[in-house]
Amino acid sequence: MNETNTTTPSLLTAIVIDDEKNSREALLKKIAMHCPELQVLQECRDGEEGIAAIRQRKPQIVFLDIEMPAMNGFTMLQQLPEKNFHLIFTTAYNQYAIEAIRFSAFDYLVKPVDAVELANAVGRIKETLKERHTDGKLAVLMEHLFKEKNRHSKIAIATMEGLDFIPMDEIVYLEAVGNYTNVHIRASKPILASKTLKEFEDILPGAQFCRIHNASIVNVAFIQKFIKTDGGQIVLQTGIVLDVARRRKDELMQLMATFTARV
Repeated sequence: MNETNTTTPSLLTAIVIDDEKNSREALLKKIAMHCPELQVLQECRDGEEGIAAIRQRKPQIVFLDIEMPAMNGFTMLQQLPEKNFHLIFTTAYNQYAIEAIRFSAFDYLVKPVDAVELANAVGRIKETLKERHTDGKLAVLMEHLFKEKNRHSKIAIATMEGLDFIPMDEIVYLEAVGNYTNVHIRASKPILASKTLKEFEDILPGAQFCRIHNASIVNVAFIQKFIKTDGGQIVLQTGIVLDVARRRKDELMQLMATFTARV
């Protein structure tokens, strides 16, 4: 465990927690080269050291390795009653963990850490430095990690104002608006999300959501009727009518049949 005892007020403070020395050193080197606005207060070899360092040093950002012996990163977080910091996960490629992280809107870096992705993650935190939603995002993360996936799972949706935590079975459809997405929710106003429709397509469960057009993704649970036209149209329970692209029709019909059989 290495410490720095002085803090420069204008810098953002950080702690690095990783059981692999080589990984810590590589990350510290890239932080020094590409994120001069960060001051690393301490590097920790395991979860226990990490908990003590967070409580004592109170960093603004924590870089946390997921796969650590004895106490992994997720377990370590559960041991902290207060999480007044921004969190960036670091991990060797783990599709299941990464999928859960993306639902929760945490930043993550896949080892070996890419310098551009590191700078982008730090930049996103700088833009929302005063908005810490770690507890809410962690609740969504744990839900996806440790509970059987179902339609009651939540997703963290980043907006211009902060984060909204929305049950996925409340999402009716999503509509592309340039580089943003209008998320239409049952019995609520739409949310303008700071993600593209493609980014939502990548994380929403394919057993429930279908990309039916370049401009829209639909929750098949809300489809009331299919109208035969060139590609087709669907009528939602809310009365909204959406076009179906010809090349998306077969995929949608198959998903509707599968979904209906499960309900």
